Amino acid sequence: MTTSLASGTAPDVFLVGEGDFYSFVDKGVIEPLDDYIAKDQSFDLGIFQKDLVDMGRINDKLYYLPKDFNPLALWYNKRVFDEAGIAYPSDDWTWDDMIATAQKLTKQENGKYTQFGFNAGTWEYPIYTYLWAHDTDIANEDGTKAEGFMNSEKTVSAMQKYVDMSIGANRVSPTPQDTQTMGGDSSMFMTDKLAMMVTGRWVKSDLDKSDVEYGSALIPKGPNGERAGIIAAAGWAMNSKSKHKEEAYELMKWLSGTDAQKLRSKDGLVLPATTAELDQVKATEEKDKPVIEMMNFAQKPVTMRSSNGPIFKDAFTQALEKVLLGKADVKGALDEAAKTVDSKIK
Repeated sequence: MTTSLASGTAPDVFLVGEGDFYSFVDKGVIEPLDDYIAKDQSFDLGIFQKDLVDMGRINDKLYYLPKDFNPLALWYNKRVFDEAGIAYPSDDWTWDDMIATAQKLTKQENGKYTQFGFNAGTWEYPIYTYLWAHDTDIANEDGTKAEGFMNSEKTVSAMQKYVDMSIGANRVSPTPQDTQTMGGDSSMFMTDKLAMMVTGRWVKSDLDKSDVEYGSALIPKGPNGERAGIIAAAGWAMNSKSKHKEEAYELMKWLSGTDAQKLRSKDGLVLPATTAELDQVKATEEKDKPVIEMMNFAQKPVTMRSSNGPIFKDAFTQALEKVLLGKADVKGALDEAAKTVDSKIK
């Protein structure tokens, strides 16, 4: 998309993931929609979940119309729990409860790990929910400063505990190398080699094709009783250089509208962005009810708060990888990352 936009060959309408909402607007490649909507009596933004519309609003202008959304939740392998005689995750669980249970569900044979209790991977979204629940973040609220946030005492302490899940003496999680060797976290989950993971509802597509018995639960709470979630979403955008903007707007309306929402959500792989259709899902959904409930705890990552977001994300991910590869300790890696972020922003 970035290449085609730069070369002037991008389509009139395209889909953008929420992590790139700010950066695409910052590049000036997205057309604001407020004027189109203001003169359109046939289209009502009130049909959508308000939070999803607000996600597409940047600097008081609306740039994106909702496609669908997927809140992250805790997914667990029922068969692994049943074989160990352990109760399924509950709404009262804290992260400490989850880690303690993961320790019981981690197995070794002849010194080799054959089953892990949880996947503490390097994808930043689950880590954000963990940090928020521990009352910390990698950036300040407006995404302009990393020093004192990405490397704060709270963040360093929480991240030390997080990486210990993968590299500590009592580790409960595969390393990124383990995950790659064993075919990925979804594959491990479906073959009973992984008991729990924090991910989005899109995983159902693969899970339902396998014989795995699974359930979903709310992401655990932090030590102060705080629970945090995150919504993975996508929005339809109009090319600011489109030669067919009125037609592009009509297409966007249909792609976001009720008919399209019903078509996309009928197989249960995504949640509809429209309120009426989501209410229908809520009325019948039992198995994945916690996934829907997690939208009540959603917070915005730094990529949804600032055009500097990618700088924070890249530096934080690189710091975590250094730690997991044994090239730096947690504090040293985060200190360096914070300095890099603030330097680039400056």
